[in-house]
Amino acid sequence: KKKPVFVEGGMPDEVVDAELTEEHDTYCVAEIKKVIEASPRRRRPMCAITKECGGCPLMHADMKGQLRMKSSVLKEALKKYAGYSGAILPIIKNPDVLAYRNACKLRFFNKDNEIICGLYEKDSNKVVKMERCIIHDKDLERVRVQIVQILNAHNAKAFTKKEECGYRSLVMKSFDHKVQVILVTSRMRIEKNMIEEIMEIDGVVSLWQSIKSQDESELDVFGKRMVHLAGLEKMEVKVCGLDLALLPRSFFQLNTRQAENVYSVVRDWTPKCRTVVEAYCGIGAMALLAASKARKVIGIESIEDAVINARENAKKNNIGNVRFICGDAGEELIQISEKKKIDTLIVDPPRSGLDEKMKEAIIDARVRTIIYVSCNPSTLAKDLGFLKAQYAIKKVQPVDMFSQTPHVETVVLLERKEPERRQKN
Repeated sequence: KKKPVFVEGGMPDEVVDAELTEEHDTYCVAEIKKVIEASPRRRRPMCAITKECGGCPLMHADMKGQLRMKSSVLKEALKKYAGYSGAILPIIKNPDVLAYRNACKLRFFNKDNEIICGLYEKDSNKVVKMERCIIHDKDLERVRVQIVQILNAHNAKAFTKKEECGYRSLVMKSFDHKVQVILVTSRMRIEKNMIEEIMEIDGVVSLWQSIKSQDESELDVFGKRMVHLAGLEKMEVKVCGLDLALLPRSFFQLNTRQAENVYSVVRDWTPKCRTVVEAYCGIGAMALLAASKARKVIGIESIEDAVINARENAKKNNIGNVRFICGDAGEELIQISEKKKIDTLIVDPPRSGLDEKMKEAIIDARVRTIIYVSCNPSTLAKDLGFLKAQYAIKKVQPVDMFSQTPHVETVVLLERKEPERRQKN
């Protein structure tokens, strides 16, 4: 049986000597031992730890090569899972291919009697110490280094299961040279003078502590308890003319400039109609932008902090025809569609795509227009494959949101197919 072989670090049109490292039922993985004939698009990675870190697996390709690979992955996924071989609009290039990432979540570790900040090496428990990340916003990196210095000056220790006390993670957001810092810790008190020193770092305007007990899930970086330590409670970002506020748990796209391009596409593709629903709406940016196209807009989001922000953002921007609901996307969509006709549905689900309840809710709601925003071509294409019996793909717009990585943001416009008319005898 023929199976595809994924050659890590390989590029199209190259000749390589590779060795199989993994064999699965439907695919294999191979490791390059030697590049025999290199692609003209291959380059030397700009980061010294790119192989160990694994966070930027396309850094060995120049930008033209990266965009070609991303476009190819999207094209093949749409063809394989959704049976779509139509046109795909040219990918919107990232104006900042380095230092674009406005947020980070990093682990604290103990090493050589010091606390360090870094990542796990790919597929291992080995720690990769990060001297500098070149895709992080420069303010994030500068603040990160100074926070680690302050922690070490106070003899701080990273959390371990053995000690059960210490610092777990460092989470930061940066907008317009203003940085929010969230220290995720065990049940402990952070010294007052340490708080003051962190707030003295140039650009730091907000400091929070997230307290996470040992029995809480590792799937969520944050603990259940959030404590505001100093500075601003919320961060502010301006996008597409909107003034938006974010609490620590609220999600925002990791690339601010490309987020504007995605939001602009969604706004432009939203038809004038009576009712728009945005599922997985976060802090409400796309719902608020769609408000000019509809009489009524409803946003659905499961994270309570994000819903609080979304409601405040509607007031802040004087937009009165939008309301936000906290709940499960599929369940809420069912309830809304039972009460009123939904003309347009905007969805921006997590990487795992739409769950079964949401897919069935979409079919039952008989929405005329769907705008699907995705960061995962595979799950996007599989969901479109499920919807294709009733919906036709009209436009596909890829956006290079995450340069140096294989991820590609994609906006897809779908329209409900007209039922076939019965011919008279």
